[in-house]
Amino acid sequence: LAVRPQDIPPPPSEDPELRHLEARRQVLYENLKDLQFEYHQGKLSEEDYQSLKQGFLYDLAGVMDSIERRRQLVQKASPQSGKPGRPSKAKLPGSASAEAQACPKCKSPNPPGNRFCGRCGALLS
Repeated sequence: LAVRPQDIPPPPSEDPELRHLEARRQVLYENLKDLQFEYHQGKLSEEDYQSLKQGFLYDLAGVMDSIERRRQLVQKASPQSGKPGRPSKAKLPGSASAEAQACPKCKSPNPPGNRFCGRCGALLS
């Protein structure tokens, strides 16, 4: 069998920042899983476990929000630009509001533009 070079589709163009954010998300999931395992093994106190868990969840909420924004930016930029997967230097959606948002679940303040609570991970309206 012979494959002609013109029959091979070009490799999909990937956004390196999106790939980095997805790798970071996976690391945070693994850290949460390891943290839970160590807590159940008795290696961590309840207070330490909750403190570390909240820190990981805060980071995870930020990463998830960044992934969602980046995907939206890539989708919006793909049809307009000649190169798919290459976002333009557009402003991120949701970054125009100047007021901090209060979480509907835990009532903690969150920076403008966040889609998830930094404390509990709940979706912000």
